[in-house]
Amino acid sequence: MHTFEIICNLSPYDYDYLKNNLPKLEPVSEYVGRTNYYSAKGITQVELRTNRFEYQGRMISKYYLVLRCNPSVIMGDSKVFLLDMDKYNSDEIIKRLQKRLYEINEFRYIQIDKLPIQVFRANRVDIAKDIQLLQPKIAVWLCNMSFPYNYHNMKRKQINKDPSILYFESCCFASGSREFNLYDKWIASVNTGKIITLAEENRLKHTFRLEVQIKKKGVAYMAKKLTTKRSIEPYLNKGFCHDYLEKEIRPVFGIQKYVSRSKAVDIINMSQFKTYEKIIMISIIDMIMQFKGLYGLEKAISDVSIHTPTQYGNLRSFRERWLTKIRQLGIQPIVIPDNFGIDEIPSILDLLTNEI
Repeated sequence: MHTFEIICNLSPYDYDYLKNNLPKLEPVSEYVGRTNYYSAKGITQVELRTNRFEYQGRMISKYYLVLRCNPSVIMGDSKVFLLDMDKYNSDEIIKRLQKRLYEINEFRYIQIDKLPIQVFRANRVDIAKDIQLLQPKIAVWLCNMSFPYNYHNMKRKQINKDPSILYFESCCFASGSREFNLYDKWIASVNTGKIITLAEENRLKHTFRLEVQIKKKGVAYMAKKLTTKRSIEPYLNKGFCHDYLEKEIRPVFGIQKYVSRSKAVDIINMSQFKTYEKIIMISIIDMIMQFKGLYGLEKAISDVSIHTPTQYGNLRSFRERWLTKIRQLGIQPIVIPDNFGIDEIPSILDLLTNEI
């Protein structure tokens, strides 16, 4: 678990009190005020929101309190690494959160700390795992190269950085309901200017963070399946979080290992496929590199105005015929360049379940 955001309704009186008393509350818009004053307590962001709408000919206003929380800081653990969910159960996390709310004078005055957790609705949940690797940059690069085109309408987030640098730092694809954010934690810490201790630095330099952010739409969809409305409680369970990550990672990145280009060519040439099929399969692994990833090649195949080899067929036949053939050999269609000096790397799913 990395971060979660919860929301509850406020009375007009409580809203006005907080608006006038929360320290360093800055207006973000006409309807939103925000403060980061309580970050040290793990309440990384407090928002006051107003929703105005017309109902039966008159204007109605509703008021909300939004809390963005870092559970690791709330529990008094690391400000850099994720919460160790082996140490705490959901009841302990909720109890400590309520204690943190009690410690904030403005919340205690209007008894926000006494509200049962069921009053709060989950607005967003970031489920993540820190994976220790010798070369996290390579894992990030493989994620960028492996992400398929139009998976659940997800698109690459536009970041103004040269792909030759960005692809080794972070991989970010998003839709209206969720976001994949996979990155080298050390580089992210340096880029954001965080103060890091020597002990943290040694660990961070080998940390690959795998994170799926579930947005409000995604939380609402999950609530129907969980029959718990938009409660935060299920997301504070280690087993639930692990199962969710595995369920999301498997269809995106598959289960096959990554191998070097020369090894992939050897495996394809030694297979039982026909000669012309082998030629096409080798051309595909090279074409993926030319298009800077599977996403780019699949997008080009789906666009009739862009010329790609006719043997690939349309996007459906490309995936069901050619990519399936390559994966049947136990390898990914994305290969590791020979100049990386790496012969083989487990699948992203294997990295999630078995740290290397």
